[in-house]
Amino acid sequence: MAPVQQWLAAFIKRGTIPAQPLTIFLAGVVGILAGYSCIFLSLMIRWIEDWTLRPCMELARTNPIGLIGLIICPVVGLMIVSWYTRKYYPEAVGHGVPEVVKAIARRDGVIRPAVAIVKLLASGLCIGTGSSIGREGPVVQIGAAFGSSAGQMFQLSARSMKVLAAAGAAAGISATFHAPIAGVIFASEIILGNFAVESLSPIVIAAVLANVVQQNQTAHEFAPEFPHIDHKFDGAYYELPSYIFLGMVCGLMAVGFTKLLYWFEDESEYWIPKHWIRAIACGLLLGVIGTGYYLMYPVAPQQSVAAQNDNERSTPIPVLYGTGYAAISHTLHLENAQKVTDVDEGKASHEETIRLTRDQMWQHLIWLLPLVIVKPFLTSACLAGGGSGGIFAPSLFIGATTGAVIGLIFNLFLPGWCDHPGAYALVGMGAVVAGTTHGTLSAIVVVYELTDDYRIILPIMAAAGIASLIARWVDPESIYEKKLSRRGESIARSHDLHHIENIAVREVMIRKFPTVQFRDNLMQIIKIARENPHIESLPVMNDDGSLHGIIRPEDLHRVLDTDISPYLVNAHDIAMVAPIAVSPDENLLEALRDFGTRDVDTLPVEINTGGKRVLIGLLVRADVMARYREELLNN
Repeated sequence: MAPVQQWLAAFIKRGTIPAQPLTIFLAGVVGILAGYSCIFLSLMIRWIEDWTLRPCMELARTNPIGLIGLIICPVVGLMIVSWYTRKYYPEAVGHGVPEVVKAIARRDGVIRPAVAIVKLLASGLCIGTGSSIGREGPVVQIGAAFGSSAGQMFQLSARSMKVLAAAGAAAGISATFHAPIAGVIFASEIILGNFAVESLSPIVIAAVLANVVQQNQTAHEFAPEFPHIDHKFDGAYYELPSYIFLGMVCGLMAVGFTKLLYWFEDESEYWIPKHWIRAIACGLLLGVIGTGYYLMYPVAPQQSVAAQNDNERSTPIPVLYGTGYAAISHTLHLENAQKVTDVDEGKASHEETIRLTRDQMWQHLIWLLPLVIVKPFLTSACLAGGGSGGIFAPSLFIGATTGAVIGLIFNLFLPGWCDHPGAYALVGMGAVVAGTTHGTLSAIVVVYELTDDYRIILPIMAAAGIASLIARWVDPESIYEKKLSRRGESIARSHDLHHIENIAVREVMIRKFPTVQFRDNLMQIIKIARENPHIESLPVMNDDGSLHGIIRPEDLHRVLDTDISPYLVNAHDIAMVAPIAVSPDENLLEALRDFGTRDVDTLPVEINTGGKRVLIGLLVRADVMARYREELLNN
């Protein structure tokens, strides 16, 4: 990359271009690249399906070998992806969004450029061979990698690189969901953790251009992902209890999915430590269950007229394979035939709707109930096996099937107090996404843009808000945050203090500082303190050079007010032992949290060298607040 940087610097004279216009221009380029990447990923998934899953399905009609092929396909995909990503690009393993959040919060927005290509190929192979994961997380990481690479190429500041990475993430959501507004909100709410005005323009530009590319280069045009939805909420009070109940259930489902995902990962690593054997086991689990369910239900119990007339939709891949969009679309169009009026009969979308009699509702209930339970289990297996894919589509799937199940139950037993089952599937999508990601605004807007159905926005808002509240109450960490916290990389962020999220501890810490030995007496400590009045707390070191603790001013004053001889008091007698230490890569907002945890004015800054903690600096609360005030004035 160095020669490219030198050529660009000489060609465009980087120093003469203001940072803000350059960042906006690069955000547009990133948006275009993310849009084409999304198209390529979708085509790649389709190509691989056409070469693997669909020939096996065709063969299975006449020969049992086809069923064996269906079982083996996910195994092969997981084995290849798990081996390559774990060996060369471990950040491409999993669902991608946590790695983007970490790169922005801890690494100044730096993401290895090759991650974009590796993630694209790995996710396409995984999903194309049947892994039960989504394509949204990969596209977010791919877009963020493009943004970060652009910032690195032009040697932009850390703040600009973070904005470009967030812009790439917004472009990914915009392109894959056909949801530019949701992309902007997702990048601000979840990726950056704030809605800072200075970062919105690049994010908006990237989201718009990514969506324009997607709309013009595919047959999708300007239609939503799930068209011909015709549900509405007329403000009927008697329907509200059912939607509130759905929000509560979806909140618990979201927490259950999050906990299952990481429980499965822990258990599989414990019982099957070798990753290639684990990939085979998890792939076989998906293949056997997914193929078994396909044998029971090759298609849904009843298809719409439009689906029956479409060769591809009339023979979908197994419902538990891939993103599951076909099943989601199916649930969104479920209607209770007994509630259809004469006006409804004449609607243009009638070919997409699936009007069910009471017996057919029971058939759908039996078909959907296992999917609600099995889908999160298989998604967890795919990610535990080393798969590369997202959890956004599985969350939508779980929400749609859970909502449809509850809608069917209400229509069977309380038909006068509820809407069509498809309306509950639509609301359930937003509720489960809000519960898993803790991004309530993102969930509401993405469901609206996926369906272009504003008339039912009030139940979506209510259910999403309730689901997010319950999920936060049961488990404060989202599905993204939990992956980081399990590795000891919790990210503290705040909308009000976003100015210091871009500043690392290493930029503010004191690098030259005095130390005392844990055997030094009070007279020696006082002498060192007087020689260094700018240091509020003194670090106390052990004989092996490791940190023993710190001596705070109040600790020193307390012992000076006594009648004890200063020669009888040693440093280890008054030191606060084992204080919280911070990493130089943490941001100042995280450091402020640590200051409050132990109520100290100075924090030791340590790094891990050869398995040993080494003190490299001191972080003073006053310096952090001074930098915060400086950033406020500058902005």
